[in-house]
Amino acid sequence: MSGVLKVENLHFAYARVPVLENVSFDVQSGDYVGIIGPNGGGKTTLLKLVLGLVKGKGKISLFGTPLADFKEWHKIGYLAQKSPVAQALFPISAQEVVLMGLAKHHGSGVSVRELKQVYEAMQQTNTRQYAGTIFHDLSIGQQQRVLLARALVSRPQLLILDEPSTALDASSREMFFNLLGDLNKKHGVTILLITHDTGEVGKHISKFMYVDKRLVFFGTKEEFCHSPEVAKQLGAFAQHTIDHLHNRHGHCPLGAACTECHHD
Repeated sequence: MSGVLKVENLHFAYARVPVLENVSFDVQSGDYVGIIGPNGGGKTTLLKLVLGLVKGKGKISLFGTPLADFKEWHKIGYLAQKSPVAQALFPISAQEVVLMGLAKHHGSGVSVRELKQVYEAMQQTNTRQYAGTIFHDLSIGQQQRVLLARALVSRPQLLILDEPSTALDASSREMFFNLLGDLNKKHGVTILLITHDTGEVGKHISKFMYVDKRLVFFGTKEEFCHSPEVAKQLGAFAQHTIDHLHNRHGHCPLGAACTECHHD
């Protein structure tokens, strides 16, 4: 597996108030990382640092290139917590929203290749039927899938999402996470996802990251299950619930030693 993201000794502060301290981790190609932690713990700031939207101290490399020298932004798709498109009221079609995700598109005409990319992204997210619909006439769930198509239109190798399911109802949330799971498993897209929806995301991710001003935990779901640091932060019941390894029909890495298994 090749390296996608490497973070070393990352520090960040607002007005000398520490937000993140000594954060280091490696994300490999094909990883699907669920980033969890309390509000104010620095999760969104971490993603902004990775994307170069804010600057901190430490080292960040994307696809083996130092962040300061990285130019291949088409390799990265980003769905922010609050999208300017979702908040604006100007009349724009869903297809035009997706087209905005092409970095080289400057409104001087659309090529056949670009239209093909838009079509493929909307097919992937099951939004092709909304292509000509005004974006703000769509439901919140439909809008979020269109915004995901915009993040995917450049065919990124790394997809970064910040709380994408916050405003979705239960059925839309399940559909959205199933879609992300397919992108990861079938298309090999590496995913970094901030979420509080641990009940749903735990079904799909391969790794957990727990951030609370420092990196409390980073590793596989099995390692998450064993981690005393996670147990200290979440409590044993939550630890053995959100990883989706503990149920009557599933496999538990702790075997008979786990007191949380086989619950109804």
